[in-house]
Parts: sequence; C-alpha cells; structure tokens
Amino acid sequence: MSTPTPRKATTGTQDSWTIEQLRAVFNHFKELNNRYPTAHEIDAFPYLPSARSIQRTFGGLVNVRKELFPKEIANFTTGIHRSGVAKQTYTNGRNLEEQFYNYLTSEFSEIAVHEHKVIRQGYVNCDFYIYLGEDTGIVIDIFYAESIINLINVVNIKLKRYSLIIPETYLVIVGNPSITQQAIDIKIQNRKLPIPSHIKLVSEDYFKKQIALDIKKRSDYSKYEK
Repeated sequence: MSTPTPRKATTGTQDSWTIEQLRAVFNHFKELNNRYPTAHEIDAFPYLPSARSIQRTFGGLVNVRKELFPKEIANFTTGIHRSGVAKQTYTNGRNLEEQFYNYLTSEFSEIAVHEHKVIRQGYVNCDFYIYLGEDTGIVIDIFYAESIINLINVVNIKLKRYSLIIPETYLVIVGNPSITQQAIDIKIQNRKLPIPSHIKLVSEDYFKKQIALDIKKRSDYSKYEK
C-alpha cells in the first residue's frame, strides 16, 4: 500500500478519521513491525491520530481492534495475552542477564563481578557490581526496552531506586540494538528533570565499546583484571 500522509500537529480537536482510514494505517504499521500498535506506539506513529482521540471517537482501542481485526488480540492488557507476555518477558530477562554476566566475566576476572549486590546506601539490589578496589566499584542495572518510549518509562522507575545510592551507576539497555546511544542522548537532553550525575544511561553497544574499557583503566585492583 502507499505510505499514509503523516498527520499534522494541531491544537484542539484533530481532523476526523474514518474506520477505514484507521484500518489502512494500522495495516501499514503491521507491514513495518509485523504486529498492530499498542497505545504508546499509536501516539509515537506519525500517521495516526492520538490514542486518546481514537478512544474518544470510536469508543476505545479494544472496540476498534475488534471491529477492524476480529481474529487478532483486541486487549493487550488482560487475560492470556498478558500472562504470555509476562512469562516471555521473564524468560527473556533471565537470558539477557545470563548473557551479560558471561560478557562481564569474559572482560573481568569472575571474582570482580558480583551479581545482585545490595548497595547499603538506599538498600538497592543491583544486577551487577564490578569492584574497582577494596571499597569502590561500579553499579550496573540492565534492562530491555521495546522502544524509545518504553525506555523512558522504565528509566523513570529505575531513577527512583538508583537516585538514592552513591556509587557510579550505569543503566544499560540490552537486547535491542535499534535503540542507539545517539537516540538515548537526545532523550536525556530533552528531559525536564536532569538525571543525577552519578547515573549514566547507555546502550549495550556503547557500554561494551567505551565504558568497559574505561572501567578497566580505572581499576586499581590488579587481581580483578584479566
């Protein structure tokens, strides 16, 4: 199909949409992503009105999905779909954590890498802690984000925990190479409230190419280095 015309940024009411226009653009999204959009993705997709506008005009996203695609899942937040997503998310999270642990122990001696260490200032249980010396180290929290919008939502939750601690902290997005460091930096620069200076938000690729090298150079605990 031809690419739909992007909607114009407007104030007040948006141009009216027909159900067939929505069908065309939902199908276009599926062509690009192999699935139909969630509410957050509708707001981020430039060819659609806002999710709130769709809800107001058509009586909710669930109703729209049922009418347009009766054989597809209509409600992404309840029932078997939600349970399946939760189970898959847990499995993926465990796999990503194991992969990142294997990476860390390939770069640093295994004794330097501590899993699920409790940071007493703030009582935060981090994913990994890399010792730089007897009493110093780096805190690492890894997480998966499906999109840049999902990324910001997750980061806002994590900041409530890691803002309370003192050690240098890296929040590392893993498992999604489409989220680049450049995209992350732009989002961070546009935040109304700055991220605390001891916390850095980085992509997996940037961490492995830049941060890990820096950690090695700063380590004064020779028995922890490979």
